[in-house]
Amino acid sequence: MRLTTLCYGVKAGCPSIKNQPDFIDALSKAAGEKLYISKSYKKLLFNGGEEFSVNLKMNFRGKNNLHSLIDFFEDSISNSKLDVVIAKLGIPETGEPNKHALAVALAVQFRAIVDSDNDDGPDVLFTEYLEQRQGIGQGLPTPTAVFYEPLYPGDDIFVDGGKDHVIKSTDVFQHSWHLINEGSQTWTGRKLVYTRNPDVDRPEADPAVIEIPETKPQKAIKITTTFDGRGFDGVFHCKWEMQDKEGRNCFPGRQLLFCVTIDAKFKRP
Repeated sequence: MRLTTLCYGVKAGCPSIKNQPDFIDALSKAAGEKLYISKSYKKLLFNGGEEFSVNLKMNFRGKNNLHSLIDFFEDSISNSKLDVVIAKLGIPETGEPNKHALAVALAVQFRAIVDSDNDDGPDVLFTEYLEQRQGIGQGLPTPTAVFYEPLYPGDDIFVDGGKDHVIKSTDVFQHSWHLINEGSQTWTGRKLVYTRNPDVDRPEADPAVIEIPETKPQKAIKITTTFDGRGFDGVFHCKWEMQDKEGRNCFPGRQLLFCVTIDAKFKRP
C-alpha cells in the first residue's frame, strides 16, 4: 500500500482536517516527528505526486508511536464517516465497522509503509483489522494491549508475503513467509507451528512444524511449507503460531499474524 492510498482513505472521514497539507502535518505529528517540507510538497506527498522516500521515512522509524497513531486515527475519523473510510480503503466489512480495530490496523499499516525501503509497503490493513475484530469478539485483551504485549518484552515482528491462495481443491502448493525480527530479542529455539483443527482446517501442511533459525534483531528470514488441499472445497483460515522452545506462543492474541487463507474449489470458473 502507498501512503497516498492511506491518506485519501482516512482523509475522507476527517471533517476537522481541512486540507491535504494539514493532514500530512497531523499524521506526521502523531508519528512523532514534524516534517520540514513545503506545503506544496506535502500536497504532492498526499496525492502521490512525490514518492514517500526513505529519507522522509527515516524520520519515523524506530519511534514508539503506535499509541499516538492509534489515538490520531480514532480521534480524527468521524463516527458518521466510518463506513466511508472503510469503503475507500477497500475493507470488505459486511457488519458494523469497528472504529478502534480500524485505528489499530491503520497504525500498523502506516508503520509497514514507513519500514519499507520502497515507495509502498506490504498491504496488511485488512488482515490486521480482521485480527483486531476477532480479538474483541472473543473477549481477549483490548487490541492495543494485544499488540503491545508479546511473550518476551521488546519482541516484535513484521510478516511479509501474500497470505491468500486461490486453488483447485486437489492442488499441492508451497507457501512462504518472509519474517523480519523488528524487536530487541534474538529468536533462538523457536518454531512456526500449524495449530490445525482437523475438523475445520482440511488442508494439511508438510512440515506442520517449521524450525526457525537463530535470527538477530533487524534480520530477515524466509521459511516455507507445502500445503495439500486434499480435495476439500471451502475457504480455510489456516492459523500458525511462533512458539518458543517451551511451546509457548511468542505473540499471543495475534491470531492472524501467520494465517494462510486458502480458497479451494474442485471446479474453478
